Amino acid sequence: MKGTGIAAWVAAATVAAATGLAADGDKTGGVAAAVVLPAVSAVSPSGEVRVTVVEGRANAPRPLTVHALIVQPDALASWVQLPLTELPQQLFVPDEASIVCVDRSLGAPRIVQLGLRGQELRSRSLASLLTTPRDLAGAGAISLAFTEAGPSLAVHLEGEDIALISLDGAEGEALEVCSVVPNHGPAPDVEQWLRESRDLLLAGDEAAARTSLEAAKEAFPAEPRVYQQLARIHRSAGDQAAQLDCLEEGLLRSHSAAQKAVTHDWQVGTPEARLVLEYVETTRKVRGDQEAGKALGQAMTLYPCMEQAVMLRAELLFASGKGEQAIASLERAVGALEGSSEAGAALHDIGRFLERQGHHEEALAFMERAVAKGEFSEFLIRDIADLHVRANQPTIAARWLSRLADHWGSVANGASGADRALRGRRRLADLRQEIEELEGSGAVVTDP
Repeated sequence: MKGTGIAAWVAAATVAAATGLAADGDKTGGVAAAVVLPAVSAVSPSGEVRVTVVEGRANAPRPLTVHALIVQPDALASWVQLPLTELPQQLFVPDEASIVCVDRSLGAPRIVQLGLRGQELRSRSLASLLTTPRDLAGAGAISLAFTEAGPSLAVHLEGEDIALISLDGAEGEALEVCSVVPNHGPAPDVEQWLRESRDLLLAGDEAAARTSLEAAKEAFPAEPRVYQQLARIHRSAGDQAAQLDCLEEGLLRSHSAAQKAVTHDWQVGTPEARLVLEYVETTRKVRGDQEAGKALGQAMTLYPCMEQAVMLRAELLFASGKGEQAIASLERAVGALEGSSEAGAALHDIGRFLERQGHHEEALAFMERAVAKGEFSEFLIRDIADLHVRANQPTIAARWLSRLADHWGSVANGASGADRALRGRRRLADLRQEIEELEGSGAVVTDP
């Protein structure tokens, strides 16, 4: 991982959420007192620099001070004081060297560009930038935009025009509106960009598809699907280094922008989570199991209980001859899910995974724990019975199948619909025949 890495981002995001900033001079019993502060956070386009601005700090000399926590690659996170008296309405990090705030502490909005040491580079009121009363009256949303000349602030004006304020000047130069562009049609949404790039790929125009995705990345810098599609183009071109860099950039941007908390879910199907898995799996293919293990460890700081990540970690441990550690890692995941509605399903999934790995005894133990947790399905009972058959325990297998027979007997006798009742009778007849074949025609099958 380059730059700050996922683990460093997680630490910064914890501060960015402003739900645990410790007071340097206020400790009780050796534990720092938690302080909740208003905060706003932004990340640079590359994902390398993260800035979190808080209104006041517990150990600040004056109560009404604004500080920023700056996180840069290969450098210690640092606090700097900003020349503001309240939290900015909006915060942008247009590059790796500056911060842009929309400040309303004096009533009217003011654009302030600052260096990473907190010094003011230049500032100007929005009223003086937008010279006509019409423009000022209609000024609306402000967002970060990128043009050939560099980063700009895009200010939406009355009449659907957009004023672009250049942020690429030197220290001391006045902020200026570099151009006003029409915005008469709705901007393409991310689905349109993705569809356009897919159509271009199908037409064989890979260069145009890549250009389309790069434009989508500028318009939607936190959208994980854009990076996934762009990474696939790099892969088809044989550029594995660019493929991995693209996935890592998407991972950092998507999770930093969303400020996502750690997710203790077994089934996680969000685009952000799929991007994490694709990054780890691609790392494994390109750089091998050792590097994949490092990437996986960092990714699991975000999704410590996600099924695919938990299984992959255990698979890597089994492959390196660390079977006991693999089982222990699976147990930790189950422990983290204790009390969750997904715990039973997780135990069944882990049992199936262990069966594929050839650990039948451990697989059976996990599946039986799933039943004890209240999990009941034909797939689960059938899997348990099959494992007992493999262990040459047909009588016990038949006892487990009797649970299914009881279920289908209830369906046959209690179903309100004729079709469902008929299905229940057929399934019950099949199960009884299967039980007889396991135990013998005269066997008495009891519940396990």
